[in-house]
Amino acid sequence: MRVNRQPPSRFIGSLLGVCCIVAFAAAPGALAAEPQPPPMPQRAIAPPATQPAGEQINLVDGDVKFLLYIPPDYHVPADGRVNLTVHFHTVVWFVIDEHRRRGITEPLAIFTLGEGSSTYRKPFEDEDRFARILGLIENTLAHRMGPARVSVEQIDITSFSAGYGAVREIVKQERYWKKIRRIILADSLYASWDPATTQPGATSRPASENIEPWRAYVESAARGERTFVLTHSMVPTSYANTYACAKSLIEMVGAPVREIRLNEIPAASDPDFPLLYRADKGKFHIWGYGGENAQAHMTHARHLADVWLALDAAGE
Repeated sequence: MRVNRQPPSRFIGSLLGVCCIVAFAAAPGALAAEPQPPPMPQRAIAPPATQPAGEQINLVDGDVKFLLYIPPDYHVPADGRVNLTVHFHTVVWFVIDEHRRRGITEPLAIFTLGEGSSTYRKPFEDEDRFARILGLIENTLAHRMGPARVSVEQIDITSFSAGYGAVREIVKQERYWKKIRRIILADSLYASWDPATTQPGATSRPASENIEPWRAYVESAARGERTFVLTHSMVPTSYANTYACAKSLIEMVGAPVREIRLNEIPAASDPDFPLLYRADKGKFHIWGYGGENAQAHMTHARHLADVWLALDAAGE
């Protein structure tokens, strides 16, 4: 399958008048201060033949079950201050494998609640749910490893597909999002259409009640205070898909959009899912890739580790 670049070009053109379009013809290395979007070729995956090293602990908060993965050789720091990664959606073995691929050394909480964003949204509409989950993790680590008092001080969140439903509820509350260092949404942001524009089209907009909850966090990222990354495909949906939501967030923070020419950088060289554009401001990053089929969607989850490593390399 060869990607058709024309629909994304129309999308990028539709951002004119919303934010600045920057001609991007930089020499290699010109963006050394920025994270470099990774290539996203098709990548085969399979469950590991043996369980990964480390400990897997099943935990429950009411009707929400999740798994806590503790990497091998992890020890709670003497001061009890813990960094935690939280992931929403897709199978446990893959999440562990992908985070191990990026070099995880700290605890990882994995939520696989089912299909559809509402299965992630509804549990976290309970505004105290995430606080209870953090407390449960703290108590578990204290009981197994000590010291007596453990506190989750910094949180990284990753999400694929429907998992954004939980993330959106979490970032609604300042007490949560101010603890978050990094959010990576792997083709994982959707919305209803604004009631005045209920069909996909050039003038359609995602519903504000689905987009506005992101404002505080993404504006903080645009100021360079924390990191936000949305990578997205061009898969069309009857509701507002990831590139429609990307447009709204780009407008929200006023990030300049740079169209990327075919083969201009490694991420733009894949024949199926090349990088088409990037929009960056501070530590706010949206990277749009080609592809309009199921594999185009799945490739974002399968390169989550590469996005993470790109941020690490840039010091974010």
